[in-house]
Amino acid sequence: MNEITDNTYKDELAVIQPVILDFWAPWCQPCHAIAPVVEAIAAKYQDRIKICKVNADDNPLLTVKYDVRGLPTLILIKNSRAIDRRVGLVSQTHIESMIDHHSPTAALDEVTHAI
Repeated sequence: MNEITDNTYKDELAVIQPVILDFWAPWCQPCHAIAPVVEAIAAKYQDRIKICKVNADDNPLLTVKYDVRGLPTLILIKNSRAIDRRVGLVSQTHIESMIDHHSPTAALDEVTHAI
């Protein structure tokens, strides 16, 4: 997982694969609680998605740009657009369902099952 800033985010989001922005803060206990879950998802989905951590306190421009009002906030970015988000201490299953719903593999599976 990469740590991104107000100055580096454009380079990190200029990729073909979807990106999850993990907004957190050092004082946020739910952020610390969800961190191992986010790390597990990063390992499990490393070929399908990129996860970048954003310290909300140190990066106010990104926090405002993505309208982050609570922590932790996970925002799924695809084609440089925010397409989904999860706010608060959510389960691994909820995060995985967000990824699977918007991933190219999920769309391909739906087409395959329809045939």
